[in-house]
Amino acid sequence: MKLLFLVDAMLGNIARKLQIFGYDSEYKSNIDDLELIKKAKNEQRIIISKDRELIIKAKKQGIISVHITKENEIEQFLEILEQISLELDAVSGDRARCTKCNSLTSQIDKSNISDKIPQKVSEFNDKFWKCNNCDQIYWEGTHIKKMQEFLEKIKLGRRA
Repeated sequence: MKLLFLVDAMLGNIARKLQIFGYDSEYKSNIDDLELIKKAKNEQRIIISKDRELIIKAKKQGIISVHITKENEIEQFLEILEQISLELDAVSGDRARCTKCNSLTSQIDKSNISDKIPQKVSEFNDKFWKCNNCDQIYWEGTHIKKMQEFLEKIKLGRRA
């Protein structure tokens, strides 16, 4: 089963990290509980929220939901992993989704985008990806290293 997530307004960073790990994770900031539940049900999405009341309502509707109680992002991810089996092997641009619109990305040749990226970025990077929807361009910058470190902390937390 392909996992699809719907993340509420309080957890935007979690949605973006799930996208970087390659998971379809919609983030909604201006949506009421009933609309969010309806969307999750129609699209078979798992709700992730800090809102206890929302989680209770969603579960009554038969929607898989994860109630986040921690403040630290590592601990929040561990809460998700306690309830849902996610594959978090490595951070890869080939699997990542667009963090602006949640769409898939495709690898693109540097020569096709040289006019759209800073010269220094072009000099130090060889692999680039472009969002299939909004045309946002991505490369393996320092954020990938930070995400790898984040992943290692999650793995350490799972062993504890």
